[in-house]
Amino acid sequence: MGQYTHLSITDRRRFSIFLKMGLSISEIAKRLPKDRSTLYRELKRNSCEDAYSAHEAQLKAEERAFNKRSSKFETDSILRDHVIKSLQKSWSPEQISGHMKSEQLNFYACHETIYQFVYRSKNKELYYCLPYKKPNRQIRYTRQKSLCRYGKMRLITQRPASVATRQRLGHWEGDTVEFAGNRKKVITTLVERKSRKIYLIKNNSKHSRGVMDKIKEKFKELPSYLCKTLTLDQGTEFADYKHLELNVKCRVYYCEAHSPWQKGSNENMNGRLRWALPKKSDPDKITQEQLDQLAEKMNQCPRKCLGYKTPNEVFNSSWKRSCRSMS
Repeated sequence: MGQYTHLSITDRRRFSIFLKMGLSISEIAKRLPKDRSTLYRELKRNSCEDAYSAHEAQLKAEERAFNKRSSKFETDSILRDHVIKSLQKSWSPEQISGHMKSEQLNFYACHETIYQFVYRSKNKELYYCLPYKKPNRQIRYTRQKSLCRYGKMRLITQRPASVATRQRLGHWEGDTVEFAGNRKKVITTLVERKSRKIYLIKNNSKHSRGVMDKIKEKFKELPSYLCKTLTLDQGTEFADYKHLELNVKCRVYYCEAHSPWQKGSNENMNGRLRWALPKKSDPDKITQEQLDQLAEKMNQCPRKCLGYKTPNEVFNSSWKRSCRSMS
């Protein structure tokens, strides 16, 4: 007996045509060629209202095959519980998968399998645990480069090339997160490029001096060698860069106009923040203490770009090496 193969969509189309021609099952079996029992079973399982349609038959077969497959989450309760708990901690499927591998656990699932588990379960609680809560990846569009809207400010094109390598600590990216219905009160997000460590600062006004002053106070808590550069977009809240540079030895650079993607680490982090700070949130009810707790939670979350280490681990280990090299 030859190797058994399922009926393909082409086989089903030919089968449908032969049936309409009035050929017997025995004659069709010779022409396809397939066993007669296969064709009888095909008619019994995939016919609709005593009529056979190749398209409908293919859909039924695919649905049956899809539902028949047993997921490892159905058979491994330990894996399932671990993944659900990690999702509830706001870890992405890639972070969960990478962390399982790096910790060398005795169970494992790749991130695509975790995504399938989330979407197949039809459990909205799991779906809303995902960072972006979207089933499809966003399409990236190219943008045209423009000159700086503030004229003499230093553009990102003037920033030292060594910053792009992410080899040393001390190079930051900044932005603000706004809320629907109250755009005067914003949250400043600061992300260190190498470690992806984040700080969150509440602002009761978008006035540039106040925003830059709070960034200054945050940077003064760190050693000067950890505050070398800061890359911002050209929002009006960041216009008073000279106030920061006069008080902290940190050089400020700006993305080109309409090009916030040039500070991608910060843009990515802002997207991750939206699971905890959606646009409909009321900024009046958000305290600085809550922001500090949220930042610490994100700094303890493993990241794929860091080899599934946490931002705190990378920041602290690099900080210690910097201290030893300077001593």
